[in-house]
Amino acid sequence: MSAGRIERTVVSGQAGWVKRVERVGLRLRLQKGDPRRLFEAERRAYLSLQDAHLPFPKVLAEGPDHFVLADAGPTLRSLLRASGSEAPEVRTALVTAATSLARLHGAGHSHGRPNLCDICWKDGQITFIDLEKYRPRHNTPGGHVWDLLIFFFDLCAETGRIDAAVLAARDAYRAADTKGIWPAAVRRMRLLRPALAMLAWLTRPLRHKRDFRAIAPLMALFADPR
Repeated sequence: MSAGRIERTVVSGQAGWVKRVERVGLRLRLQKGDPRRLFEAERRAYLSLQDAHLPFPKVLAEGPDHFVLADAGPTLRSLLRASGSEAPEVRTALVTAATSLARLHGAGHSHGRPNLCDICWKDGQITFIDLEKYRPRHNTPGGHVWDLLIFFFDLCAETGRIDAAVLAARDAYRAADTKGIWPAAVRRMRLLRPALAMLAWLTRPLRHKRDFRAIAPLMALFADPR
């Protein structure tokens, strides 16, 4: 996030976060696209989901170049890095997040990019934020599969292994999966496995780096036929 793009505020006594149009240079504009278009797409996504009774934050206020979202607590990534995956609250948050993601998919919606930094935890509730990648056309089983793979890729990138917290999150998603998304993800990973195995071999010198260390545990997690 660019400096000043997101900052704390209070609206009618309720804590929130102001989000503004991102100011980027040419390189990021070419990589990410028009920031105004992305901003408006995200705003539309939040507004369209306000009455859906899904775990997205309430829009407290808006203007031509900003909108304000209700505070939803710290992100799962910050909790995990602060306390580790063994901490009871962290494991509870991860399990609840996995369950919430499955229920989101059960309701027919995909987040688009549910990284741990885009999932918040407050008062025992999960909230999904950062809807820049949300698109109605992705509200399909295929979109749900990519959501699931992204969530567990990011979790494995943080832990570097399949530990008890990862397994608990896996079990939670599968228990709440009413659309057969986990088996579909296993099939998708089966197709990706040769390319990922080659990538893991080619990047062995980089396996200690965050994203690369997720490859092996992710493949193992979705190879489990149970």
